Amino acid sequence: MKHRFIELIKKYCASGLLLAFAITPQLAFAQSDDLDTNMAKSPRALVEAVTIPAFLPPEEYKKQSEQSANTRLFSTGIAPLRQPLADAHDPYSSITAAEIKAYGDKLVGFAEQSRNDGKILWGRIEGTKYEQDAHKWIYSTLKSFGLKDVHYDKFPTYESIWFPSKNSLEVVHGTGITDGKPFAVEGAITPFPSKITPKGGIEAELIYVGDGTAAELVGRDLTGKIVMVRGRAESSALFSSVRIAYSRIATGKWGTPAGFIVWWQIPGVKQVAGRVGAPGGGDQLGEVLPWIGINDENGYYLRKLLDRATPKDPVTVKLIVEGRNHSPAELQTGNVYALLPGKSGKYIMMFTHVDGYFYGLHDNGASVAANMALARHYAAMPLEQREHGFIFLFEGGHERTGVGGTRDFAKKYSDLMRNDILLVTRMEHLGFTQQLKEGFITGPTNVGSPVFLNLSNRSPLLLKLFKEAVSQYGVSLADLYSNDLATDEIAFYPPFNDFGNPIFAGLLQTGAYYHTTADVDMKGVSFVEMEKATRAFASIFDKLGKYTLSDLRKDEVPYLTSNVYASPMFKLYLGNN
Repeated sequence: MKHRFIELIKKYCASGLLLAFAITPQLAFAQSDDLDTNMAKSPRALVEAVTIPAFLPPEEYKKQSEQSANTRLFSTGIAPLRQPLADAHDPYSSITAAEIKAYGDKLVGFAEQSRNDGKILWGRIEGTKYEQDAHKWIYSTLKSFGLKDVHYDKFPTYESIWFPSKNSLEVVHGTGITDGKPFAVEGAITPFPSKITPKGGIEAELIYVGDGTAAELVGRDLTGKIVMVRGRAESSALFSSVRIAYSRIATGKWGTPAGFIVWWQIPGVKQVAGRVGAPGGGDQLGEVLPWIGINDENGYYLRKLLDRATPKDPVTVKLIVEGRNHSPAELQTGNVYALLPGKSGKYIMMFTHVDGYFYGLHDNGASVAANMALARHYAAMPLEQREHGFIFLFEGGHERTGVGGTRDFAKKYSDLMRNDILLVTRMEHLGFTQQLKEGFITGPTNVGSPVFLNLSNRSPLLLKLFKEAVSQYGVSLADLYSNDLATDEIAFYPPFNDFGNPIFAGLLQTGAYYHTTADVDMKGVSFVEMEKATRAFASIFDKLGKYTLSDLRKDEVPYLTSNVYASPMFKLYLGNN
């Protein structure tokens, strides 16, 4: 049979159907020793080949990884994809990436100041002076645009806010910990409510239970242990696997742990502000156990220490979580907004929240900056060119409650909300680029991550306008949209819907890097993407000048009234964890 196959190959070569192919009976499809690219020839050899060199502290691991990658990976220097419409023909060419970046950089500066001041939970955190400083700057900047009707309303936060006063995690014993010197896990943080540890912390054996599913907990005794669980950010730390794993373990069914560690498996980030409580609220669940979150590199290192542990030589860690909930009486947030009238007497409201964790550029500083660019653009336009008016709302107090200052604004302007709103819209988490993930090769791309359209009444006209705008400006839009109102401000707590059910349509993007430091440290946010999205919104706003509220309500469908956070859809999804 082998000789018959070789004769067929020779025949095809002679006929020209198979070119540049040589074969001999001795080498027929055999791999020669000098071409052997196998890393190992036995299971044991493979395990040793990878586990021994990878057993490094995170900083050394990162250093060696980068040195190795730099011999094979090089920057293309390719620019972000531009919008299809040339600037020379674009009526919104005055809205630029450079302008939006300048505003965004200023907002990041307020966040960085909180870190420089030594805050553990740093950023433009609601109720703090850093959020207030950002509001003051936005107020003065709006005034500088020539806007006359500008306001800064101050009020307490809607609920208590957790602030850690001490966070630390140290490995005090384990194979690889030399000279008895503890290994401090850098950047460990508890950003949401937690049970506090006794003074001086808790020192206990560390164990790892994977995703923390019931199958992985069978036969385990967690009593008195500090338990580490992998948090899969699917799609983000907002809806992660760890929400269910934490509560499963906190029931005590497998014994009551001394503490809980979330290993956020999000490559490349330094810190994550993720939750362990119930989706849609329920952060008080975190007060059952003391817990802390660590980044991907440190999680891998702890797991590799555990790979080498034995019953007689376990890994021991020391966990400190101290902090408290600060009452609204201690915290002040607020709204900054400008009202710009139009000829029709109706208003388009664009709102963006100012507060945010860490740099807060992805959530939501870049979108705040875009809203400011829109305010500057329309402030320069004569009244006779504005068919409808605008409300540019920069709200505070969003992150903890999910609603923020929209509640206060709607209450203060109840008549306007009932009678004069054409459309409520927002940008949320926009501007992040699609990240390349090819195993050890990770990095930004020149393509924006897809955004998601929420459209409360499924207006055919609004759907058409959004589709036209994102196509014209090259915004990557998911081929799905939702009429669900659970987009935080609009219906999680429904202040707007108490005032005549205004139509809501906005763009949202979340993704794995939500509530992380990746927006700045990994250069994840593209201001070219923000430019495209901002121009797209401006084009929609101006086209709306030809339409009335009746046009936007034509062929609409009834609003959903159920809460998506408690829906069967979410229960089915989270039940996989």
